[in-house]
Amino acid sequence: MLQNRKLKDLFQLLISLLALVIVIQVLQVYFFRWDLTSEKRYSLSDNTKNLVSDLEKDLYFEVYLSGDLPIGFEKLQKACLEMIDEFSSYSNVTLSYALIDPNDIANPQKRKELFDQLVSRGLKPINLQEKTTDGSLNQKLIVPGIIIHDREKETSVHLLKSVAGLSSDQNLNHSIEELEFELTSAIRMLQTNTPKEIAFLTGQGELDEFEVADFTASLLQRYEVKRIKAQDLNSNKSRFSALVIAQPRKEFTEEDKYNIDQYVMNGGSVVWLIDEVIASMDSLVTKESTMAFYQPLNMEDQLFKYGVRINPDLVMDVQSQLIPVQTALPGQPAKFTPAPWYYSPLLVAPDSHPITRKLNVIKAEFANSIDFVGDNKQIKKQVLLASSDYTRLEKVPKPISLDIVNKRMEASDFPAGSKNIAVLLEGIFPSVFQNRMWKGIDKSNFKSESVPAKMIVISDGDIIKNRVRGVGNNRQIEALGYDRYSKKTYGNRSFLLNCIDYLCDDRGWMELRSREVKLRMLNKTKIRSERLFWQVVNVLLPLILLLVFGLIRFYVRKRKFATSGQ
Repeated sequence: MLQNRKLKDLFQLLISLLALVIVIQVLQVYFFRWDLTSEKRYSLSDNTKNLVSDLEKDLYFEVYLSGDLPIGFEKLQKACLEMIDEFSSYSNVTLSYALIDPNDIANPQKRKELFDQLVSRGLKPINLQEKTTDGSLNQKLIVPGIIIHDREKETSVHLLKSVAGLSSDQNLNHSIEELEFELTSAIRMLQTNTPKEIAFLTGQGELDEFEVADFTASLLQRYEVKRIKAQDLNSNKSRFSALVIAQPRKEFTEEDKYNIDQYVMNGGSVVWLIDEVIASMDSLVTKESTMAFYQPLNMEDQLFKYGVRINPDLVMDVQSQLIPVQTALPGQPAKFTPAPWYYSPLLVAPDSHPITRKLNVIKAEFANSIDFVGDNKQIKKQVLLASSDYTRLEKVPKPISLDIVNKRMEASDFPAGSKNIAVLLEGIFPSVFQNRMWKGIDKSNFKSESVPAKMIVISDGDIIKNRVRGVGNNRQIEALGYDRYSKKTYGNRSFLLNCIDYLCDDRGWMELRSREVKLRMLNKTKIRSERLFWQVVNVLLPLILLLVFGLIRFYVRKRKFATSGQ
């Protein structure tokens, strides 16, 4: 009897071992992962899987977010390393990383040299302040970034997002949400030998190369940038991935309109930054007043055909930029007080689209309102930026004076409601030259309807304009969106870069910006009020459960051996 039982146990053991071997072999052949989180935070997109599986060169990640870090940054570091490990799981090449703490260098001079070198390579150190046990503040430089290289080329990734209005925990959570997008963007840059080309249109009095220098410098990190005339589009309509029309001041000729139209008909993408009203802040600085007047550009019918109308008005918004105003009485020392400048709306970017998700507010200046027109079902229309609910529209011509900051304005003075400032159009567009008798139409190549195309219409050219100080060798370029008075940098650059990335994105990479990781934070008020209770529960409950389990086991064993004795 005993021998049969041993044979049976041995047989079961062999069966179990055989099943285990089979499972191991199957798992080696068939790779799978099971993400149990509700938002699928550990799942990569199909695009990312295809990208890392098609890599031909080994990649090396220098992770500088290391050392003695606060808990929030430790979570960001952990998420970053997990993402790299996830990439490795789907890649056929080696993806390795090293954690590097620049503060480990004891020599101050060499440590400073390393930080300077990291800045030159594209990373941004931040000054972190921590409270010590004695209550004092301890300052330390950390580098929340990664340098990725394939032994030939390298690119940098700044991991930490900083969105005004969000708490530090929310910004760190947003940084984790953006990890896959940022890392895959860097990898794609390394893999691309021929970057896409972006064209800035010239010939109609557009902003010059210095007035868009900051944005151009940002574009050059990902794209080739050219400045072209409209006729250059006709030579090769598929050459340029996107066309930027930045604040033209002269009327478009029919030839220019035709070239732009046919570029769109062939699938080209356009960012229109159009001012229908001429008004200058520089004039207000020197004269304290200026005249705003309507200046049509002979492209109104073209935009109308595509589905939008830029109105000849000025948007005034309660939610606006503050400017310094002289409030001292005559004969007294100068005193400047911040006052709202209603002609410079601060536009809150909604989270409803990948272009605008989690951006700082965008500063506009003398913007016009935009209306959607027509009912073309082949064109999808979406608002990207809009003024607040407390908006006022000023018709032109109209004198504009700094005296308006001294007037007391009420909410009832802004009855127009929210107005569109930037819109996205996607779909199949009709040609503005459709059914039009014009001698310049090339009948052999003319298209009356576009292939699927995209365009973004922004009713303010100043959104892309950076301030230029000085001339010649003394010329200085200010950062796009920077306000000298408040010392803030608004989200203009990020918004426009996202616009270009979206228009050039033919594989859906921008959808990664829509990823949402829920921030499951503890209720700090409840923690403080119930602290003692939960401390008692955590300390005593395990001991009580252990005691109960021991008593039950003792009782069961006692009954078992008492029965055996009988």
